[in-house]
Amino acid sequence: MGPTTDLSQPSDPSRGRSFRIVALSAGLLAAALAIGAGLLVHDLHGQTVTETERSVVGLSTVLADQADRALQAIELVQDNVIATFRSAGVASEADYAAQAGLPALHEILKTRIGALPQVNAVTVIDRNGNLLNFSRYWPIPKVNIADRDYFKVLSADPNLDRYIGRPVQNRGDGAWTIYIARKVRAPDGSFLGLVLGAIELSYFERLYAATSPSADAVVSIFRDDGTLLVRHPKRDGVVGQVFATAAALRIARANPTGGVMRTTSPIDGQDRIAGARALARFPLILSVSRTTEASLADWRRQAWVIGVAAFLLDLGLAGLVLLGLRQSRAQARLAEAEAARAAAEVRERGERELSAQHAQFGIALDHMTQGLCLFDGDDRLIVMNARYAQMHAVPDALRRRGTTIAALLAHLGADGTPAEPLAAACTRIGAGRVPESVTCDLADGRAIAVVHVPIPGGGWICTHEDVTERRRSEARIAHMAGHDGLTGLPNRTRLQERLDAALAGRGDGDAVSVLCLDLDGFKEVNDTYGHPVGDDLLRLVARRLQEAVGATALVARLGGDEFAVMRCAPSHPAGVAALAERIVRLLRSPFEVQGHEVGIGTSIGLALTEEADVASADVTSAELLRRADVALYQAKAAGRNGWRFFDPAMDADLQRRRQLGADLRSALAAGQLDLHYQPIVAADGSGVRAYEALLRWRHPREGFVGPGEFIPIAEATGQIRRLGAWALVRACRDAAAWPAGIKVAVNLSPAQFVGDSLVEEVAQALAASGLPAGRLELEITESVLLQDDEATLEILHRLRALGVSTAMDDFGTGYSSLSYLRRFPFDKIKIDRSFVASLGQESGEGGSGEIVRATVGLGRALGMIVLAEGVETEAQARLLRAIGCDELQGYLFGRPCPAGELPGSARAEAPARPPRAADGPAPRRASRG
Repeated sequence: MGPTTDLSQPSDPSRGRSFRIVALSAGLLAAALAIGAGLLVHDLHGQTVTETERSVVGLSTVLADQADRALQAIELVQDNVIATFRSAGVASEADYAAQAGLPALHEILKTRIGALPQVNAVTVIDRNGNLLNFSRYWPIPKVNIADRDYFKVLSADPNLDRYIGRPVQNRGDGAWTIYIARKVRAPDGSFLGLVLGAIELSYFERLYAATSPSADAVVSIFRDDGTLLVRHPKRDGVVGQVFATAAALRIARANPTGGVMRTTSPIDGQDRIAGARALARFPLILSVSRTTEASLADWRRQAWVIGVAAFLLDLGLAGLVLLGLRQSRAQARLAEAEAARAAAEVRERGERELSAQHAQFGIALDHMTQGLCLFDGDDRLIVMNARYAQMHAVPDALRRRGTTIAALLAHLGADGTPAEPLAAACTRIGAGRVPESVTCDLADGRAIAVVHVPIPGGGWICTHEDVTERRRSEARIAHMAGHDGLTGLPNRTRLQERLDAALAGRGDGDAVSVLCLDLDGFKEVNDTYGHPVGDDLLRLVARRLQEAVGATALVARLGGDEFAVMRCAPSHPAGVAALAERIVRLLRSPFEVQGHEVGIGTSIGLALTEEADVASADVTSAELLRRADVALYQAKAAGRNGWRFFDPAMDADLQRRRQLGADLRSALAAGQLDLHYQPIVAADGSGVRAYEALLRWRHPREGFVGPGEFIPIAEATGQIRRLGAWALVRACRDAAAWPAGIKVAVNLSPAQFVGDSLVEEVAQALAASGLPAGRLELEITESVLLQDDEATLEILHRLRALGVSTAMDDFGTGYSSLSYLRRFPFDKIKIDRSFVASLGQESGEGGSGEIVRATVGLGRALGMIVLAEGVETEAQARLLRAIGCDELQGYLFGRPCPAGELPGSARAEAPARPPRAADGPAPRRASRG
């Protein structure tokens, strides 16, 4: 065999070096890709966390501000209620109970909360925790809240005026509710009661359900002690629990203005990123949180994609190195080309990502609510968003990069454009080169808020925001706070402000006068036609009042059917009196309301600074209003449909009534009250049929106080129920000692029909005395039936079931007696003394005889006994017997006297005698019970 020839090419050292260089380069590139991927993933993680933190902090700030305003709205209502008590001069528990229990206050509360969806109810509570008024129901239910935490805290702490209670389930409908409790103090600082604002937590749950940014987000409201009030999404069993380690409390303790932290939630145990902010005006903290897992979900997907891409690139590089081992230099060049192509793809991908980021930035910029412009150090435009261009109608040519600020301002400030003031403001701000904000009012009615912020290193950024609607909303809220929602007139608070300003700014010859008005007959309109007609009537009254005073005075509605007129003009009392007379005349004219012709009247009390200055050189608005109110009371007492100027003597009368009200509280225990009995005789002369029990008061200082004076005081102060119950027991006990054929008649007050205790009181009085039910006769007036038809009729039927008889007193003096006689079968009708007084007079009866005859005929048709009261002469008795009355009562047959002075035998007919000259005429009977 010959020698072999080695056909293989000797190894090229340069190729080996090239391979090593390629391998080293590939290794370095793989390492760079891995490091770059890791850095990118880490950077994306930080951006994701930062964005999540920014979003929860921003949303918590916005929602905290919204919650603050929602809660402030209820406090405005509470402030108005407390101001009403102060302006009414409430100084004692009785005054407070009387003022707080007015139906007008219920209507005010119901109207006020009608525009506040977050408010469940507004409640007025006395110092014992009893419910006095309630915006949701009327009549007021019997409820006591003395066991609630807010009542215990405020009643125990004399220095605390507001408290937000723990969430509780409403006793009425079971809804979770928090109560904002405000303390009501007397002028001496003593505790009178509370004004509660009930806020349903479901309002916030619905609100946060609509605004929650994602399914994993949780919006919560805590008290500053960690009590959870609201949580969305709802989680059973956590509302009302205390979470002292919650992120919201930890953030608020560190920084009340807000912050963010990552922590494990003590409520659901999840790792969360939480942002919180304390409410500015209330001890509450609002928290918004997202789970870390959901917040980083997008980042995990991006990290996975980047990791896979880096791994694939590393695999590709490894393949290239392996191919380099087997291929020639050409293949190496091909590998280099492939590497170049891969680098180009990376660059292209980077450019695409950068383009996408720019596009996202542009979308975000154009969807901002504020208009934005960014300028460089040479005052040339860098970027302008679509909102700015839309707000100021900027053409496309001026939106290009490099546009000068001068060109843009020339467009904004062109002659006749609405934004001319804005251009002037921007020019001034730009020249200052300091941070500044200003709000410009444009000619087209818009209001633009401008914020100018210089950028370090040159340039500046400005934002324009249209705040027109915000201003209008603030103006509407301010208007609502100072005006009545039904009539649009200024309310008591605004009247007080205007009155203070008038008193402070009046000239030497000017006088400030106040007219307090109360509508006469308005309650009957509500009862007869319904509240919608009553509301329309109030609007028409407001319109007539404004027409009556014109531009010379201010008309305000104080609440219910109460109005006021304030006038500041040169001193002229006669002119004020003429104004009052004009108002009385205008309001006396009938109103056309929803197809009904409605007639009312008005009583007016007047007070002038000239009168007030006699007692004080520095007259106040509260004093003027008080004096006008005192004069109004006198005007109503004088017969209504008229007016009265304030007189210092009125104050003395008012103080006397208040003192009598205070003395009456101890009069019963002191033995100062007694019952006198007046006989009721048969018209046919067969003798005494009954005695009517009449209440009498022997005051240790005033002497005899007539029932016409102290009975209305007892009814106004709520003492009549106690006196009426005592009178029932005493009358039944006295009558039990009389002959079996004689009854006792007891008067009932309308206040005794409120609630369910009257029937039980009557039954107990009968049982304790042993008096048969058939010998007890209860007398009521039509005013009892007016207050609540159905409830009163039910009580009357229950009394009839006991066996007692009933009589309608003062028949004919009301306006709907026939309807009540049809609905309830009374046993007796008592003809009022006003019809009896004119009988038998030679000058004519003035229609009284016909009325008496008609009443007797009606009684016979309905099977009822007819009694005529106020009989003082034999002539009257003869006429009444001839007409057909069944029973007679009056001074002719005997004056009221104590039980011990009654005739020894009540079976005999009482002597018919004329009244003695010393007795005087028979007084108008006003005693109830």
